[in-house]
Amino acid sequence: MQYAKRRVAVTLSGMELEIIDNLDQLEAFCAHAVGQDWVCADTEFMREDTYYPKLCLIQIATQTRIVCIDTLIINDLSVLNQLFTSKTITKVFHAARQDLEILFMVNGEIPYPVFDTQIAASALGYGDQISYAQLVDELCGVQLDKSLSRTVWTTRPLPDKAIQYAANDVRYLSQAYTLLKKELDDKGRTHWVESECQNLNDMNKYKPDTHNLWKSVKGARKLSSKQSNVLRWLARWRDHEAMQQNRPRQWIMRDETLHELAVKQPTSTASLAQVELLTRKQRGRYAGKLLDCMDRAMQTRKEDWPEVIAKPALSRQQRKLLKQVKAFVRERADQLGITPNFLATRSMLETLVCEPEELSNLTSWRLDLIGNDLKQLLQEE
Repeated sequence: MQYAKRRVAVTLSGMELEIIDNLDQLEAFCAHAVGQDWVCADTEFMREDTYYPKLCLIQIATQTRIVCIDTLIINDLSVLNQLFTSKTITKVFHAARQDLEILFMVNGEIPYPVFDTQIAASALGYGDQISYAQLVDELCGVQLDKSLSRTVWTTRPLPDKAIQYAANDVRYLSQAYTLLKKELDDKGRTHWVESECQNLNDMNKYKPDTHNLWKSVKGARKLSSKQSNVLRWLARWRDHEAMQQNRPRQWIMRDETLHELAVKQPTSTASLAQVELLTRKQRGRYAGKLLDCMDRAMQTRKEDWPEVIAKPALSRQQRKLLKQVKAFVRERADQLGITPNFLATRSMLETLVCEPEELSNLTSWRLDLIGNDLKQLLQEE
């Protein structure tokens, strides 16, 4: 279905808003956008009942225009790659991770360079993982209407209210970017954000790691190495099945069921019936594949079994050191006006307490701020 050509009548801050639903319009807009220093972008997608996210809309703002690109109508989005991968154009997102993941899945490229306003806000003391609505309220004094957050974005044609709602996700992002960038420059923290945003361009973050899927299954930390090996095969099978059916993993089989299978390790149709959480329908449909997973797991050499996930408990001395290190980080963060978690997460600090040599792997801006003091604390013990 195509829209009758239309521009949404309401405009704010002199910015023209239009819907793009054909390739000619998209190419014309990209020709305009590639001449900009920055663009703000956001996506709307649906993922509730599918394995793969369904990209429904891409919103992009330049200094003078806002467009909503209907990705359900335009199938070929390759023209956007020139814009999203141009090294001279900063791509501004808020909480960019999911947007980058879906754009990578659609176009095979990760937008670069990226400026994430959520990361920038953390670097300036606005709090960890601040929402877009909170940030806009804080910086622009605008209270966004979030009543349409549950919009079914596959609906066509989209109502004007939904389009306005989507457009607002980039309309005020441009203002937030300008204000945050100035504040970062004034405080000498731009390189902090550049370093953190650089991490978003690691392609491995967006590729499914089928070998380690088992680690995210509920209860995996409580399993033995042998049971973890079974779970690894089961999790890999479930992911493949979910991809084939384009259904969420949990719709194929719940984590709790995989966990019970890994513990009981049935080797026959009869013993599958003893798995309480396995439904009759699942037994009928997947019995052969589940038993094949069991067989493959049993054939795996013991030396190839995965290590158990559970971390060894910290010693009394390490707990004491962790307390001292956390107190130092908290004090330093207070001096900088940022949260301790942005300066160094608990996981980072636990790793340093157990393996002080990992200190050199901290990002350069963190080393500059806390590296020497942490080194001294760790050496004292």
